[in-house]
Amino acid sequence: MSTVTAALLCALAYFICFGGNWLIGQNMADQPIVIGPLIGFLLGDLHTGLVLGASLQALFIGAVNVGGAVSLNPSFGTTLAIAFAILSGGGSKVALAIAVPLGLLGGLLEVGTNILCAFFGDAWDKAAAEGNGKKIISLHYGVWFLKYFIFAVVIFAAVIAGKEPVTLFVNSLPDAIQNGLAVCGGLLPAVGFAMLLKMVWSNKLAVFYLLGFVLVAYLELPLIAVAAVGVVLAVITGLYDKQLLDISNHSNRMTTKTETPLSEEEDFLS
Repeated sequence: MSTVTAALLCALAYFICFGGNWLIGQNMADQPIVIGPLIGFLLGDLHTGLVLGASLQALFIGAVNVGGAVSLNPSFGTTLAIAFAILSGGGSKVALAIAVPLGLLGGLLEVGTNILCAFFGDAWDKAAAEGNGKKIISLHYGVWFLKYFIFAVVIFAAVIAGKEPVTLFVNSLPDAIQNGLAVCGGLLPAVGFAMLLKMVWSNKLAVFYLLGFVLVAYLELPLIAVAAVGVVLAVITGLYDKQLLDISNHSNRMTTKTETPLSEEEDFLS
């Protein structure tokens, strides 16, 4: 596969996943676990796409962009990291190491495109004031296409310009540095989960975290089994909460029935 073809495929996949995620509602198509396997499939290495997509999902799972505050762009870093890993033959060692810096660059690009799209705000306000629904729809899809087309062009240019330098860089690395990158890459997903836990941590969740640690570290259960245990616990907790809610609703209805005759009697005597 030529570099131009690979760049076109990566740009198309990124446009579909990242742009499609915001077209008709956020559907999470831009997550690494989705876009990673797609990039791997298009570049002829689905296994690498699956493995790196899952690893980068764990890495970026705690990265949440709220409103206009953009910290980084996980899909941007995932697309280029997996593309470079496959095209250069560097594997997961290089991909996991460069994914975060590339994600930060993608975040800066997203801020820039958001600023560019903000210039269309007056046109939207004018169309709304005129009651011009067709113009609003045209602006919506037009600005959407402009923003994500810019991202696709950058992905295309980055893959073409970056393949040779990344390949030379990977081939020139000593074994000790490559092993160090592999170790660091293995630790990065733990950092992603730590970021997520920092946001959602509570004493109620601590017991489940401890249970998962025991199941993996001491009982050596595979992740699929741990996930199954989690689903079972979630169902049990949900049924228990529903039972408590039903009891509470029943108690409220009984209280209302008991108090109603008294209030009527009081109204009669008054």
